[in-house]
Amino acid sequence: MAAAPVLTSEAVRQVTAVDRQALEELYRAHHQIIWRTLRRMGFSPEAAADHTQQAYLIALERLDRILPGSERAFLFSTAIFFGRTVLRKERRMELSENVDAGSDEGSAARSVDQRQVALELLEKILDGMDPDLVTVFTLYEIEGLSSPEIAELLAIPLGTVASRLRRARESFRRRAARVECAPVFAKGTSP
Repeated sequence: MAAAPVLTSEAVRQVTAVDRQALEELYRAHHQIIWRTLRRMGFSPEAAADHTQQAYLIALERLDRILPGSERAFLFSTAIFFGRTVLRKERRMELSENVDAGSDEGSAARSVDQRQVALELLEKILDGMDPDLVTVFTLYEIEGLSSPEIAELLAIPLGTVASRLRRARESFRRRAARVECAPVFAKGTSP
């Protein structure tokens, strides 16, 4: 996956042994689920690792202000906020450049194993969904967190979690049905 956050020389000089230990414990406990959440938001493995690291660097800067027991919620909300900010910037750039998103996805998907194809389909389905819905959906359905845990992590009411999960499931079903109904092209042909 990703290595522990790399600190700049200035930051290293300011980090105490206690802070370093606390950061390492937080990293071991939460980095994988944060990385996976960012991946499901649409980031490449490298970008998800970078954004995960950024969340830990921000946590390090604010370690003394994070309430005990809320470290995980802080890391999640920071990573998700940072990720959404980056996604918004990227989408604005894409729109302003009027980039044609056409690609050779069909032939690439046929050349990989079934698991990779399934992951690509999942990403395709999630890609067009509202990021707030994707976050709740993946944390609940894929990561196995409970609704109260998600509410705490995202600092939103439990009812909002339930509403977003319901809407996310509906959106996921609609998008999956469209993908399922899409024509399948023979090897070597294009859509």
